[in-house]
Amino acid sequence: MNIGYQRLVVALGAVSRTLPIPGLTEHAFGFKDLADAIALRNHVLTRLEAAAAAPTEAHRRRELTFVFVGAGYAGVEALAELADLARDALRFYPPTVQSTPQHWLLVDAAPKILPEIPPRLGEYAAEQLERRGVDIRVSTTLESVGPHEAVLSDGDRIVTSTVVWTTGAKPHPLLPKLGLPLDERGRVKVDSIFRVEGLPQVWALGDCARVPNEATPGRPDPPTSQHALRQARRLAKNLRGDPKPYRYRMLGQVATLGRHKGIAEVMGLKLRGFLGWWITRTYHLYQLPLISRKLRVVTDWTIALLFRRDIAELGMLGHPRRLGDD
Repeated sequence: MNIGYQRLVVALGAVSRTLPIPGLTEHAFGFKDLADAIALRNHVLTRLEAAAAAPTEAHRRRELTFVFVGAGYAGVEALAELADLARDALRFYPPTVQSTPQHWLLVDAAPKILPEIPPRLGEYAAEQLERRGVDIRVSTTLESVGPHEAVLSDGDRIVTSTVVWTTGAKPHPLLPKLGLPLDERGRVKVDSIFRVEGLPQVWALGDCARVPNEATPGRPDPPTSQHALRQARRLAKNLRGDPKPYRYRMLGQVATLGRHKGIAEVMGLKLRGFLGWWITRTYHLYQLPLISRKLRVVTDWTIALLFRRDIAELGMLGHPRRLGDD
């Protein structure tokens, strides 16, 4: 449908890109928002409970096998944090569970993990994960998912009760219905001051738009929160006064690899280990609004440094949506 416009700002987020993989929507977890994260954390702890009640070694191995598909930021950080959580929680479980090897599997079609970051840091991340026993399968895809299995393109059939889909994002499906000009990936075409092509009173930004960045000619912004925040600030100023082109050069990239472990590339400096984790935490803290909220988070993080990880299940905040229901 085509709509008449007087003055409109379009800022829709991306939704998960799910492929036509048999069993994916029925048996896999998504990892997009806070409700998904809490549900996944609780699920991992529940798997430890199931392993403790399992009658056989094979059953315990199934419950302690976790498959993550997608080796970008979301997949790597989720796997690393949850593996640390499961490892810390083992002290509360019987010897049969503690002695059963956990199998954490990271699968991606790309030839390496974390392709968004400098190669040296990506290699360090892979080395650290492998040192902790993570089974990394690159140049590999997920072929099908069952109630208790995941079949990979390399022919391996993984017996598991946990498959997590963290790969891919696509523009919101509402966009084609708005009658806006879209590129080949379904993003709204805009110029460097966020005006939609051919519609001078319509602006678009965020995951839904192909935003040209004058600081990186020929490379539109990726669909990440730090870029969307800068775009929104620039557009707000453009709407109030003389429009200026959007120009933003990233200061760096960060990622966590579990408790007290991380990687960071800031202004050309490559940091890893505890310092990389601390820089990552500091960046996230900087992005939080309100001084009162920052202080609460700092207090919580400081206390957490002095004690073991909290392994209690959390109450749900909203309801996770099934994959494909975006």
